[in-house]
Amino acid sequence: MSEEHIEIAHDNDRDNPADDAIRAALSLVKPRSFFLFAGAGSGKTRSLKTVLESLANDIGDDLRRAGRKIAVITYTNVACDEILRRVNSDPIFDVKTIHSFAWSLIEGRNHDIRKWLLEVKLPADLAKLEDEFARGKAGTKIQDKREKQIASKKKRVEELPNIHHFTYNPNGDNVGRDSLSHDEVIAMTSNFLTSKETLQKIVLSKYPFILIDESQDTLKPFMLALLEFENAHQGKLALGLFGDTMQRIYGHGLADLVDRIPERWDKPAKVMNHRSRARIIDLANSIRADADKRRQQSRTDRAGGFVHVFLAPNEGTDRTQFEANARLAMAEITSDEQWRAPTAVKTLTIERHMAAARLGFSGLFEPLDKVDRFQTSFRDGTLASMRLFSERVLPVIDHHNSGDAFGLMAILRKHSPLLSKSTLSTTQKDQSSGLAKARSAVEDLTALFAEDADPSCSDVLKSVAASGLFEIPEVLKFLSSVDFDSHAEFEPTGDDRIDAWALALATRFSEVSKYRDYVLDLSPYGTHQGVKGLEFPRVMVIADDGSTRFKGLASYEKLLGAKAKSDRDLKNEREGKETTFDRTRRLLYVTCTRAEESLAIVVYSDNPRSVADTMVSKGWVTSDEIGLRDLVV
Repeated sequence: MSEEHIEIAHDNDRDNPADDAIRAALSLVKPRSFFLFAGAGSGKTRSLKTVLESLANDIGDDLRRAGRKIAVITYTNVACDEILRRVNSDPIFDVKTIHSFAWSLIEGRNHDIRKWLLEVKLPADLAKLEDEFARGKAGTKIQDKREKQIASKKKRVEELPNIHHFTYNPNGDNVGRDSLSHDEVIAMTSNFLTSKETLQKIVLSKYPFILIDESQDTLKPFMLALLEFENAHQGKLALGLFGDTMQRIYGHGLADLVDRIPERWDKPAKVMNHRSRARIIDLANSIRADADKRRQQSRTDRAGGFVHVFLAPNEGTDRTQFEANARLAMAEITSDEQWRAPTAVKTLTIERHMAAARLGFSGLFEPLDKVDRFQTSFRDGTLASMRLFSERVLPVIDHHNSGDAFGLMAILRKHSPLLSKSTLSTTQKDQSSGLAKARSAVEDLTALFAEDADPSCSDVLKSVAASGLFEIPEVLKFLSSVDFDSHAEFEPTGDDRIDAWALALATRFSEVSKYRDYVLDLSPYGTHQGVKGLEFPRVMVIADDGSTRFKGLASYEKLLGAKAKSDRDLKNEREGKETTFDRTRRLLYVTCTRAEESLAIVVYSDNPRSVADTMVSKGWVTSDEIGLRDLVV
């Protein structure tokens, strides 16, 4: 091998010492806590997997003999599955999401849970609600909501002494009287971890190492509790944090995490970006330059790449057409014909509702996403009431339309009570009757879609309920018997879940397919939340303040110089608090660094020319990458 090749290989592997430092810190004899800084595309997750494989080989037998495990906390179920696959589901690794891990620590501590709810959580909630109610204006919707919440909390206080076993589903809606909410589980575990000596001893005896991926977005109360727990038990365990504060995209993370890391911790860092071409990395470095001065280096074999900005005014622009034209322009700029195919480009928006609008499932998204108890599971595709449509009815329609009788029967045998073991008798006659009922139910359902018809979700629900083809989730049972008259408004029930579904059921069933593709990441659209950790050859970032519902949380107009900072922004700057600038910069960094080969940034602004001047003056792009020919005036 030539000296040139040796130098290149060494340069691309320059982050290997960081992995060695992590492995050295994870010692059963002398564990040391650490924070690994790893920017976008640096191979952070790969480092985690490599370290786990090394631990399994080196100390796996020791852990098994002692009955101990290595806790690995990830951000999503998908990440959990990937890590488990990589380590061959070795039982020495306890791989869970943050909510699953928290629940595993307190599950079964029913007396402590009840006491905490009665003495800490519910009194605090009631005091806050009653204070707000006392100061509120009578007759308003928010005041009516507070009154109902106060009544609900008081009823729960009355019922708690009779609840002997608490339940919780990290991926569910948790609406039963014995259920705990996601927030309650996190708050409770955080409290117990720092206050209950017995639980601390259990954790120490079970886990020598607790490793947290995406630590910058780990829920603030739990992260603070872990830091306090580690500090109280120095030398008895290693708390390992993997992350990059520039990629913190949720408000619930610990904003000053880096400042809270003790000096005694190891602080290895990765400087390589193995994902993106050099031009995209240069842009990313420029975006974060005003934040922390950290810079990444591209691989020697990843030179080149494309960045181009497309500007349009907020008012009067057909966004669908403008974005289509931008893709065509990128095909010419990059000589990459794949840019002409919308499905070959990942388009990233600031909010899910913007993706829903572009994909065409706003009718489902808008009402259901507003229900607090639905949000988590609806957004990741696990909402039980939604799965009736997306994982039961939709596959039936798909298999029927494609003539796949085997696939259709598999769905029915798996999900339909008409073909369940408890329904089917052992006699041939009853089995035939069950099959006949299922066949008739499918015929009634698919008849709604005859000749390419697109029935409402309400019509579909009624068909399924009438035939008994599938179990109807509790929240939909009432609505399955309601006769929705298009000329009469639905009378709200006061239950936000039922009222939201009443609106969603009026939509066409075709939206279900679009929703399913979105949550399974099969669509060309995504959000900064949904694509964290992912990468795509071609990325289009949509910077569009005009379409956002959450004014003030982010503003590309301010970041890109089209609007001045507000008094609140200036006040937060003076006080060292997070600003709109900070949040928007992080969003732009996260989305832009998903791109591997080429990146288009589409900006809608009240002042496109000011945006162009700002981006060029900051050195983010050159005038050739944001030319006047791209301005729509």
